[in-house]
Order: sequence, then C-alpha cells, then structure tokens
Amino acid sequence: MEIPPGGAEGMIVTQGGRFGGYGFYVLKGKSVFLWNLVDLKRVRWEAPEVLSPGNNKHTIEFDYKYDGLGLGTLAFNNVSGIGRGGTGVLKVDGKEVARQSMERSIPLVLQWDENFDIGADTGTPVSDDYQVPFRFTGKLDKLTLTIDRPQLSPADIQKLREATRNNKAAE
Repeated sequence: MEIPPGGAEGMIVTQGGRFGGYGFYVLKGKSVFLWNLVDLKRVRWEAPEVLSPGNNKHTIEFDYKYDGLGLGTLAFNNVSGIGRGGTGVLKVDGKEVARQSMERSIPLVLQWDENFDIGADTGTPVSDDYQVPFRFTGKLDKLTLTIDRPQLSPADIQKLREATRNNKAAE
C-alpha cells in the first residue's frame, strides 16, 4: 500500500459488521486488525507506530493460526474442532508489531447478511472506531488472502473414530 504525503486511513478489507466479523484497516495512521466476536467481545491488534507518509510504500500483514482441528471433526459427529481460539500476529514491513491470543472464535460462518469489502466498508462497521463507508485514502497495490484450513492428521482421525465408537449416542 502507498501512503500519500498527508497520511492515510480507511478500510483495507472487511467481512461482517456490527454483529460479527473482522476488519483490517488504518486508523489515525496506524494499522489495525479487529475481530468482532458476535458483538460480545472485540479483539484488537494495533501497531504502536504510525505508517510513515510521503508516498512511502508499506506492506502490512495479519497472520492468524487457529488452535482447533477445524470443520473436519464434524464428519465424526464431533464439534471439538470449531469455535476454538488462536494467535494473531500483525506485521508492518515484515516486522512483528502486535501479537495476542484469542480465547474463542466464531464457530461456523460470519454474518451472511453483511458484505465482503475491499477499500471501504459498505455495511455496518465492525468497530465504533470509524463511520462507514471509511474509504481508504491511500493506494492499495495488492491484497492477498491466504486461507490455511486445519487438516486432520491420521492420528486425529483415529482419535475421532475411537471417540465415535465409544459414544453410544452416536450409534
């Protein structure tokens, strides 16, 4: 992304809104990633430093590692893989600037009645930090989303099968 001489702010990417979802944005010059957990709790990662303006290019990243086994457990009539927490890391120009764990996540789907937006937020806001549409005032050169879903290992599958066999209600 490019930050003009006067600085920049606005939404980079968001999915969801007031009642659940995430937003990745620049607020008052600082990078922010925020998870809204069904309007019960908001978990926020914020860079301590302002992105340097003056047509400077910056790369900001958010990496989240999920602690659970994922949706694959549902095939074994087991919900243990969903709704778990994880650890998020916010990076600016390759340097880690914020890290924290989240105790829980949204178990299945984000708000189906909200938008997936790039460069603005056209639905309800995920946070009270800003007012919609919160258009990004810099230049977004590239947005990459990588989804790394948890995979069940053979040992995980074996444990889930054994748990199913020992569960009389599952028969």
